[in-house]
Amino acid sequence: MTFLSAPDQDQLAELLNIGVSHAGTTLSQMVGRRIAISVPTVVLHEIDTVSLFAARPDDVTIAVLLRLSGGMEGYVFLLFPHDASISLLQTLSGKTVADLHTLNEFDRSVFQEIGNVVTGGMLTGLSKFLHLPLVQSIPDVVIDMRGAIFDSLAASMIQAHGKFFALDVAICVDAANDDVACNEHTEAVAHLFLFLGPEAAKRVLEFTHEMARS
Repeated sequence: MTFLSAPDQDQLAELLNIGVSHAGTTLSQMVGRRIAISVPTVVLHEIDTVSLFAARPDDVTIAVLLRLSGGMEGYVFLLFPHDASISLLQTLSGKTVADLHTLNEFDRSVFQEIGNVVTGGMLTGLSKFLHLPLVQSIPDVVIDMRGAIFDSLAASMIQAHGKFFALDVAICVDAANDDVACNEHTEAVAHLFLFLGPEAAKRVLEFTHEMARS
């Protein structure tokens, strides 16, 4: 269930895209290839719907978890589906794997850095427009079945939060200079979940409403 009107969704997506676009620039400089990152969708959900995102629970995925502190308390949970994980790893490091459980420390660091940069960009955008200092923790990387990840990581978040934001994050590698979206051959889509306390979520919504009305 969504609690954002269409204008609110568009406004919040625009706000977050400002931040993640800078994240794409940072990753491009790191790997020497043009990477464009965008947030095509943002939806606000009731916390009891989080299990809906654990579809295909036996699929092995990669999750990056960061704690949010400063002006707002919460968690950022970035999930890379199986196929997107393999595609990104091959694209960015040249390594091909069939089993994500075989990833070594360097491979994990690739996703740790992606999560760090993408989340950092998103939070920079929020921090700038909400006029709040936002600090993220060092990312933790977990490789497990999707169902197990949600059971073990999301459980601690669910108890403290009544709602959460769900975002699709499109990561496009080797995009043309004028591209802001990816084609089917270069796009990997991750899912980002932003768990905030009630007051923080309320402030984000109030700010989004104000922007949409202006």
